[in-house]
Amino acid sequence: MLNSEETLKAGIEQLELNNKDYLYNNLLIYKDLLLKWNKVFNLISIKGAEEIVTHHFLDCLAIVPHIEGRNILDVGSGAGLPGIIIGLCCPEKNITLVDSVGKKTAFLKQTCAELNLTNIKVIHNRVEKIIIDKLFDSIITRAFAEMQILIDLTSHLIEKKGSWYGMKSKKISKEEVSKNYVAERKVILVPFLDAERYLVKINNQ
Repeated sequence: MLNSEETLKAGIEQLELNNKDYLYNNLLIYKDLLLKWNKVFNLISIKGAEEIVTHHFLDCLAIVPHIEGRNILDVGSGAGLPGIIIGLCCPEKNITLVDSVGKKTAFLKQTCAELNLTNIKVIHNRVEKIIIDKLFDSIITRAFAEMQILIDLTSHLIEKKGSWYGMKSKKISKEEVSKNYVAERKVILVPFLDAERYLVKINNQ
């Protein structure tokens, strides 16, 4: 049976991502920071290194090739999932992480500093109250809210031809978004994770 480090390395290989050694080394640092901070601040419900790798890191790495745009907002970023993962994989993209919980944004800022992620900005606020200079190409969330709620809260923050993305553990129902929007559903295969994962994409009208 593989340990967490072996699982992470094998998962990165299976996903055929670029800069494999850079990703692997920085994700190990991220994992250690998450384990350390989680003891005090309870950032995520999963406590063990193995499940952090499979249920969080590989889960987020698997969606990276499907996320379009260069200016991306991660809503309710929590422990930085998936925003920090996208930022590590795609240094050419500008990522903004927003969360209303101060202890979580403190962790995000510390993690970005230790990983030298200069392409990531952290905002401590409710998403509907943030002020920006430039509209986002893409807005993504993982376990933040239903897609229609995400659209309602962030429609003023997205480009006219931008897209919303939702990471889901089950198929989104047709009733989850209004008839004004069309939800595209993509099955996401996550290495070493025996569970259904979906990426929902909704284009702005």
